[in-house]
Amino acid sequence: MFYPFEMERYLETLLGKRDPLLREMEEQALKETIPVVTPTVGNFLNLLVHMSKAQAVLEIGTAIGYSTIWLARATEKTGGHVTTIDMNKDRRRRALIYFERAGLQNGITALEGDARKILPTLDSKFDFVFIDAAKGEYLDYLNLIYPLIAPEGLLVVDNVLFRGWVVPESTFAPKYDRMVGGLRQFLQELCENPDFSTTVLPFGDGVSISRKCKL
Repeated sequence: MFYPFEMERYLETLLGKRDPLLREMEEQALKETIPVVTPTVGNFLNLLVHMSKAQAVLEIGTAIGYSTIWLARATEKTGGHVTTIDMNKDRRRRALIYFERAGLQNGITALEGDARKILPTLDSKFDFVFIDAAKGEYLDYLNLIYPLIAPEGLLVVDNVLFRGWVVPESTFAPKYDRMVGGLRQFLQELCENPDFSTTVLPFGDGVSISRKCKL
């Protein structure tokens, strides 16, 4: 996190009480260092789906289903459906249990496998796409997801500022060079793409929001 940890905690207090299931998932993710969105980002996703009245939602990176539940609780209100993809078999199994406990299993389709192989097989158009998966693959996802986003659809991507290291002259361990370089290139291409209107918000670990232009 590239701004004070206390700021994130303060933002969480503004969300009010989260239900026991979400709190349990947050604690489990922290205990096992499973990458999930922060509660503030989860709430933001829920709000965006509500505001855009999205029907078809696609998520790349299920993990244990934390962000998926935030999304699906919104599509439950909009009358939509969430399709989520992850290649980790064990985490997908655990996510399915959480979906059932949340009573959302009928509103979620969880696909198992490499998103880079699954995306070309999808023939649906999505109103809302959320990416929170391997950072080094973001450029691949961008190219594959483009034809699947409906006109005026939203693309939301998490961790795009990656601890603030994407900022030029940042200092970090050499092992992150490739990942940071890839994220910088991803942001550059996304923000320069004339078919998208994009902004980047510096909360959580950085979130980009893009709207696909109406053709």
